[in-house]
Amino acid sequence: MEIITQYWHQVVFIVGLIIVAVRLSAQVKELRKDLDAIEKRDTYVETVKLRAEVDQLQKHVTGLDREWLGLDPMDAGTH
Repeated sequence: MEIITQYWHQVVFIVGLIIVAVRLSAQVKELRKDLDAIEKRDTYVETVKLRAEVDQLQKHVTGLDREWLGLDPMDAGTH
């Protein structure tokens, strides 16, 4: 009992450190989840943008091919 009364400051300090460490660990895990969600969303947005750009380029290339081959774009289905 004498040891507890003599070192109670250190015991309280160590218990406080453990509580702070557990809380910080939980917050870090939560922030990592949030970061993963943001990265997934950003990846999806980039994918959608790139898909739109690829579609636009494919239409442009198709138009150039038709022009180069001398096909009328209005008459594309008859040849």
